[in-house]
Amino acid sequence: MPHLMNNDMSFSSKEELLVLQDSPLGPSPDTSSPVECQGSGPSILYGDPHSDIHKTGKLGLDLSNPAIGLKFVTTDSDNLCGWGALTPRCIQTFNTPRWVLFFLCAASFLQGMIINGFINTVITSIERRFDLRSYQAGLIASSYDIAACLCLTFVSYFGGTGHKPRWLGWGVLIMALGSLVFALPHFTSPPYQAREPEHIGLCSANDTETCMDEEGGLAAYCYVFMLGQFLHGVGATPLYTLGVTYLDENVKSNYAPVYIGIFYTAAILGPAAGYLLGGFFLDIYTEINQTTELTPENPLWVGAWWIGFLAGGAAALLIALPILGYPRQLPGSQRYVAMRISEAHQLKDGSQITASDPQFGKTVKDMPKYEDVVFRFG
Repeated sequence: MPHLMNNDMSFSSKEELLVLQDSPLGPSPDTSSPVECQGSGPSILYGDPHSDIHKTGKLGLDLSNPAIGLKFVTTDSDNLCGWGALTPRCIQTFNTPRWVLFFLCAASFLQGMIINGFINTVITSIERRFDLRSYQAGLIASSYDIAACLCLTFVSYFGGTGHKPRWLGWGVLIMALGSLVFALPHFTSPPYQAREPEHIGLCSANDTETCMDEEGGLAAYCYVFMLGQFLHGVGATPLYTLGVTYLDENVKSNYAPVYIGIFYTAAILGPAAGYLLGGFFLDIYTEINQTTELTPENPLWVGAWWIGFLAGGAAALLIALPILGYPRQLPGSQRYVAMRISEAHQLKDGSQITASDPQFGKTVKDMPKYEDVVFRFG
């Protein structure tokens, strides 16, 4: 397998973006090898991009002469931040990896706050408010994981080869829709009326039919909560698969762990904020426009469980809009791809040649070498 550089070659400047002009296999057959232009020098240095081939035998890179099969890739309109044809100049300031990290951290924070914070805090209040049973509460909680399992493979495959910011933006929008659906039963159900424990589930002889209809209607809201949780799972799936990949592709190799660590830190802080805010909202009576003699210490008390989902859904809607505006690749991201390719070609222990061998990995004796290649490139 031909190589772009020999083992002694290296880039002296990482500011130039070099990509192969015709194929990933290197220069064309008609092009003289860079090694032949090396002269008596021990190695090739890529110096000033505007320099020519000097008489001393050292090779410089001339942008006006692409004879060595390399060229610079400039930023075009595809790397602009915007929505379709709307790409105002004022928002291009946000077209950087740091702002991408900010919006993805906000999305992961909201996801952790809503799913892992609010849900666990208000589930008992929802059971009391809508006369749900324990197994129904379990179905509500598990709907998120069911949706994530169903969508994980589909989203990872098609999203990995598609426009990642759009997948991420639509995922956050779906998550916001799930939060609004989850809060919907508060506005469509009758006002909460506290009942004594001995009267719960009992009906008088004159209004048996009305009582059964009321209880059946409240229990049917279980499916609305399941739908909201299902949408939560669908929307959060791209966040931790495509979001991490998009960050890794658009930052330097040595910066990628820092960016990903900050991203996951925001996801960890989300549930903590969810527990704190959820407990605060539960101290507010669920019917905020009514007065009651009940106190939060009373077993019949139902707090305002729906405020957190309403606020979280609105915040997710605002976060989804800028994420949808990001391009497939951020400006300058191809430079980092070229750096990683150059690092792969600069291996001096023959791992690259070993991995490119079609017979490699077919026997047990290749296992130690295979593990070495996986740890280097994985």
